[in-house]
Amino acid sequence: MTNSHDESGRAVEDFLAEAEEIVERLNTDLVTLSDCADSGECDPDLLNAIFRGSHSLKGLAGMFGFSDIQQLSHNLENLLDSLRLGKVTLSPEVMTVLFDAMELLGTVVRGLGGGEDCSAAIADAVARLNACASAEPSAGESPLQKLGIPERILNSLTEYEEHRLLENVKKGRTIYSIHASFSLMSFDQDLGEITEALKGAGEVVSTLPSASATPESMIDFEILYGTELDRDAVAALVDRENVEITTFGAAPPSATPAPAAAVSVPPALSPSAPSAPAVVPAAGGEEMTAKSMSRTVRVDIGKLDELMNIVGELVLSHSTISALATRMRLEGFSSLAIELGKAAKGLERKLTELQKGVMEIRMIPVGQLFEKLTRIVRKVSREQGKKVDLKLFGADTELDKLIIEDISDPMVHIIRNAIDHGLEPPGERVAAGKPERGTIRLSSYQKGNHVVIEVAEDGRGINIEKVKKKALEKGLIKTLEGVADRDALDFIFLPGFSTTDKVSELSGRGVGMDVVKNNIAAVSGMVDIESEFGRGTRVIITLPITLAIIKALLVTTAGRSYAIPITSVLETIIASDVVIDTVERKEVYQLRQTTLPLVRLERFFGIARQAPPSAEFYIVVVGVAEKRLGIIVDDLTGQQDIVIKSLGDMFKGYRGISGAADLGDQRTILVLDVGGIIGEAFRSGG
Repeated sequence: MTNSHDESGRAVEDFLAEAEEIVERLNTDLVTLSDCADSGECDPDLLNAIFRGSHSLKGLAGMFGFSDIQQLSHNLENLLDSLRLGKVTLSPEVMTVLFDAMELLGTVVRGLGGGEDCSAAIADAVARLNACASAEPSAGESPLQKLGIPERILNSLTEYEEHRLLENVKKGRTIYSIHASFSLMSFDQDLGEITEALKGAGEVVSTLPSASATPESMIDFEILYGTELDRDAVAALVDRENVEITTFGAAPPSATPAPAAAVSVPPALSPSAPSAPAVVPAAGGEEMTAKSMSRTVRVDIGKLDELMNIVGELVLSHSTISALATRMRLEGFSSLAIELGKAAKGLERKLTELQKGVMEIRMIPVGQLFEKLTRIVRKVSREQGKKVDLKLFGADTELDKLIIEDISDPMVHIIRNAIDHGLEPPGERVAAGKPERGTIRLSSYQKGNHVVIEVAEDGRGINIEKVKKKALEKGLIKTLEGVADRDALDFIFLPGFSTTDKVSELSGRGVGMDVVKNNIAAVSGMVDIESEFGRGTRVIITLPITLAIIKALLVTTAGRSYAIPITSVLETIIASDVVIDTVERKEVYQLRQTTLPLVRLERFFGIARQAPPSAEFYIVVVGVAEKRLGIIVDDLTGQQDIVIKSLGDMFKGYRGISGAADLGDQRTILVLDVGGIIGEAFRSGG
């Protein structure tokens, strides 16, 4: 029984490793296809890539015995095949069916093993897919009959190639037959070069082997090509010996542009770029090999966590060895202590390299998250009847894989709110003198030891006065006097706070923003909002690059020890009560012409002192994003690398604590959540 269960679990894991990757790629390509549908120009290579992805998923699901996924992907494949062959027109209605089917496919794949019954939803999706695929195409005489293409060529075309030829003719392109002879020793490379040159300015409809009177060491191909270029321009693209060009149909003179090679998308950047031609070994060539071309290995993030924990334990062991070397030197074992100290230094260097290597493996570009958000934008904008341009910046910025996973839900909520309640409907935007299409800017960049992700839209903005009045109604404030706009925006993060009178399916702006803030705080991040009424809103999220192994400043206050992540520490100051000022009952410190708000750590946590504090104390100046705070502690006890461990759900309600760490000397220490302390202090006044 146990073995059977284990094998079942492994089957799901093996399937998920491949299937999630295919679904992600399909979703991204569908978004690009949607743009093609809007412009009326559908990229056949992109449609083929989506068709192949569905086919691969169907085969994979069949191999592992997941019949529901196999059924859904099979019917999706049928509709895509009809689109490829021109039997179905790529309309907004068809795109909606494709998006819905793909979303359901992702839901079913991610829910494997959960026991949820999706059979009704799958049956509905299959019915919609089949209804689209069985739509009757418009009848009429084929323009191919008027081109004069020889029957031998037409009879050799597949149904798909015939459809692509017809599409080129409908667009008014000239159809050429390019007959080329190549050496048997290098035909694969030569044919690939000609094909790539032609694709930059048109479409290669088919490539057929051709009989000719060339020597036995040569091989001939006939390339059917559609383009808006004239014959001379095509000849320049394939300028080599043993090439003949025949023209079958001409485009109108006005439709002939300059060669388009300068604006073609490089294959490496195009989402639908076809793979390079397969390399065929030359006659008498090299021995076949089973060696894989890919140098990538999929690794479960859980294994990386385990590895990181081991590295953390080694770091702690190193600290113990270093401390022993110091003690031995003090107790007179100088020669042994020196040798042990040298060994500890060597171990430290290797541990640093190992730690850096493991952390780099955990890092992934935020572009992977941006791709998912792109699909959300398309889906929600369609549902809301709004036109949205999504602009992405800094997608190559890297973050820890687990942090990206933890912030994905908050990011989805922010994007949904931006479209649902931030951006106005097209008519309202035009009346306000704005472009009909709203713009959402999704950007990320590194700032010191943090990564900042921003979501900005040019919508209606937040009505600050309405926020203040709602806060007054809910009893959050007693009077509107003295409440700054900046402080009023923080009310949005309180549970249940919303200024929206009409509750939509996606909820009003503010509903759920407390969850967004808590989820981001759980990974030691901060979220801020900036808004200008009538102009738009910007949400700024500041995150640590990783939570795996960090260097921390160890402090004590009221007899208890804490760790502060060094990435949040700006400086430390020795001070006394004499230099502490009070402004509106809040303690502050004048730091280089700026007023620094202060918080006493023992008061923040409600710790009772057993003895009166000393006359002097330390101010640890911390900062996240643009906010600065001084944390008052009794003493600084050093710096140390620590591995943050979660405290579990039981301690989730405790503000200001992000986890715990083992110091390696049988002591466990709490790690401060600097972002949470800053947010709490600014809201309550310390």
